[in-house]
Amino acid sequence: MNKKSFFSITGSPAGFTLLELLIAVTIFAVGLLTVAGMQVTAMQAGTTAQTQTVATALAQGVFEELMSRDPGDALFNDVADEEEYAIDQDILDQLKGGDNYQAIYSITPDTPASGLARVDVRVTGNNRTVRLSGFKRTL
Repeated sequence: MNKKSFFSITGSPAGFTLLELLIAVTIFAVGLLTVAGMQVTAMQAGTTAQTQTVATALAQGVFEELMSRDPGDALFNDVADEEEYAIDQDILDQLKGGDNYQAIYSITPDTPASGLARVDVRVTGNNRTVRLSGFKRTL
């Protein structure tokens, strides 16, 4: 009758020793802690990217609204020293932390040449700032 032996061919016990098992568990734990640390970093990077994306989208919205105005609009004839732009509250309510965003614009007529107005938009929120600049042809 063949009996299974707990010893290998060489006569030493088969299986793992307690020391080998402890080393394997330690290596596994270090690997899990490293993965957990990377997960936290990835979540922080995702939050930062979301904040930057929201600020950029708001800045583009304000910029496009200003640029779509009629070239004869009085807004492009008077110097506007950093005025706050009122972002639609419905939009801010839909954003996580939307109340933290502020849009500022300034318009400098006849810059860089006569018949052009420089439009600058700055949106700040959650420690991020996005700036957009462009030129609008005026009458």
